Amino acid sequence: MIGTVARHVAGAVAAWLVFVGEAVVCYLALFVLALVTGAPLGSPLAGPFWVLVAALLGAALVPLAVAPAVVIADAAASRHGPVARTLAACAVAVVIVGLYVGGVAAVTGTAVADAALAWPLTTAALLCPVVAYAAVVHGSPAATRFLARWRRTDPTGTVPARPSPGGSEGPVPAARRADHAERP
Repeated sequence: MIGTVARHVAGAVAAWLVFVGEAVVCYLALFVLALVTGAPLGSPLAGPFWVLVAALLGAALVPLAVAPAVVIADAAASRHGPVARTLAACAVAVVIVGLYVGGVAAVTGTAVADAALAWPLTTAALLCPVVAYAAVVHGSPAATRFLARWRRTDPTGTVPARPSPGGSEGPVPAARRADHAERP
């Protein structure tokens, strides 16, 4: 139970960091666009402010959209592998974002065309954090097993018996080696 909670907390932090990373990449893209087109570069505080806004937005969206998408997908696709659960989490995130965008549009009286544009844009910004969250949640047990194999221990921490130097079969007789040789 504690391991599951720790994986989800680590996934939430990874998703939040992806939001911040997306803000940095978007700001750099806008900066390069301003340099290429000769437009004004803006204030020196524009970049840090952009990252701060994305960090705050990410802090709100991770518990409201990203975490529920991964948890719902894990519950719905529990018998499938990590890739299927990650794809299910992306599909659930699309639905959750659609519900949020539709709700905000209904409350604020926004035009349907604006809401229809906001849904795919918000979804595009949200899919990378969903994938990062799901990768941490589903990948940490696999990483533990991989590291256990790499250290030549099993997941319980015990060291298995080492195989004999010649392998389990011993040396291969010359007759069997000739059977596997390539023929002209």
